[in-house]
Amino acid sequence: MNTPTDNEIDKLIQAVQSSRKYRELDLPEEVLRDLITVNLPNSKNLAELKTNFRKALHNVIAPYLESIDYDEEIRYLNANSPALEEPGDLKAYCLKMMAKHDSTRERIPHLELFFDTIHEVIGKPASVLDLACALDPLCLPWIKLAPGAIFKAYDINSPRVLYLQTFFALKYPNCHAIQQDILLHPPVERADCAFFFKEAHRFEKRQPGSTHILLESLNVAIIVLSLPAMDLKGHHSLEKTHRHLVGKVLEGTNWQQEVRLVGNELLFFIQKEAAQ
Repeated sequence: MNTPTDNEIDKLIQAVQSSRKYRELDLPEEVLRDLITVNLPNSKNLAELKTNFRKALHNVIAPYLESIDYDEEIRYLNANSPALEEPGDLKAYCLKMMAKHDSTRERIPHLELFFDTIHEVIGKPASVLDLACALDPLCLPWIKLAPGAIFKAYDINSPRVLYLQTFFALKYPNCHAIQQDILLHPPVERADCAFFFKEAHRFEKRQPGSTHILLESLNVAIIVLSLPAMDLKGHHSLEKTHRHLVGKVLEGTNWQQEVRLVGNELLFFIQKEAAQ
């Protein structure tokens, strides 16, 4: 196709930023420009580019389109922070919120076993990067971190990041939420491990091979990567497909992996560095 003009690209971006579906997410402009760039070679004309761009955007952002009113939740946390300092009340609140998001709702029946399994394999990390985190940080009451551990959560949904910062302020002073596209800007800091839960398959839809690029760039000893073993409706097994996906990610490396199945979630423990 003829290369679209800067003005045409700007209009595509502005249309998304002002759309009812996406405007509240405050998506970084560079994410939208990257999706357009990736889809240019497969588009015959501007109309097809617009279609391909919209499809790619939906694949990337669909998991972020839950019906949570984050402004309302921030007000609730600020008004009820003393009560939520009690462990039982905090866990009850976290479970209520996790039930509002597909990814974390699936994990609730196996929450204790899920993080017990992670603890069994990797111990208590002193620093964690939670990549494309969604509502995973609400699992903190069940995550066995070392005392004083640093926990950094990355997400591209601005309202969600602000909400997580408010949640962390309740009782997690060493936890931080950061709005960042981890594909375009992988975290550079050193950490004991990284969590990458239920995102690798969507990364591959956005840009084939991107999971390997991300994991290779991370300055961590071990990555805990999870993928669903079944589709959301529980009708079709995804285990073979997702084991193959991770196998492709590991091709050409000397990284070691251990695989566990917890509920409907495959846990891949990818060791980038030899244990000390």
